[in-house]
Amino acid sequence: MSLDYSGSMRIKIATKTIMHEVEASLNEARDFEELASKDIVGKDFHPKEGTWSLTGNAIAANSNGDAQIDLQAIVESYQAKTLVAIELTDGVTGNMAYSGNAYIEQYTLTSANEDKAKFDFSLKGVGTLTVAVNT
Repeated sequence: MSLDYSGSMRIKIATKTIMHEVEASLNEARDFEELASKDIVGKDFHPKEGTWSLTGNAIAANSNGDAQIDLQAIVESYQAKTLVAIELTDGVTGNMAYSGNAYIEQYTLTSANEDKAKFDFSLKGVGTLTVAVNT
């Protein structure tokens, strides 16, 4: 089976997509403890707990009702320090899907002359990032 990642993966917060999302990026990283003893030749490492985060950007616009997550919803979750359920997926059968819980870590609103207002945001993962295959 060949995977088809055509750039359509989207971030969902509480099952709703980010309105006018342009880009999404997932990062998972792990720290390592260096081990040294009289029995180790060269270097050896012990893996420690990992961390994960999601970043993205979107065009600022108001969602109709609560159909999608817009800038206002991002700001409200940030200010309330709300833990949100997230998912990064394209919904294509056989492709990967990532999910977990996160806090809105930061957001930046940018407004340039004669251009649509845009915002960047980041989500700081809490606990383990779940990796699954869309069925």
